[in-house]
Amino acid sequence: MDTYPFNSGNLTMRRLTALTVLMLTALCGCEHLAESNATFTGAANNGTGPLVLRISRHMDTIVHGPDIDEDQLLVLEVRNFQLNKKLPVPSDSVKPSFSVKRFGPSSRDIGDQGYIIVKSVSDKTVVAYLHLDIVAQTSDGSYTQQEKFHGEYTFYSEHGGYYKNQ
Repeated sequence: MDTYPFNSGNLTMRRLTALTVLMLTALCGCEHLAESNATFTGAANNGTGPLVLRISRHMDTIVHGPDIDEDQLLVLEVRNFQLNKKLPVPSDSVKPSFSVKRFGPSSRDIGDQGYIIVKSVSDKTVVAYLHLDIVAQTSDGSYTQQEKFHGEYTFYSEHGGYYKNQ
């Protein structure tokens, strides 16, 4: 008798293995970025700003979270910056705001930590590198989440466009 677990004669073991894989996937959480948009308003004004950078993203949170999907909005108001210089977030130069809307209770940021580097600014685009970790919580404190915005983002003028996370 062959006892190899994936042998066609060992149906019970194959079912148990498949069930184990499904359970591990469910326990690890399934989160999928469905749609994102990054826009800006304002002008550089020789680095004094303000530049208001917005990243909105729709997340399908199949298992992870109090609801099956949510809409996240990160707004950064950037002032007194120099190109290619690291600015801490939060700081006097960068004011962050993060919120989450979902069918269930909404969340707001309770802690931000990271930095932004504005790489280029034109009339139509702003390119910035973000390394930002956010902690958000529902108003009643029943749910806390951690979100990350890491990478280079291209923000398009408020007239539209999808971001490129390069």
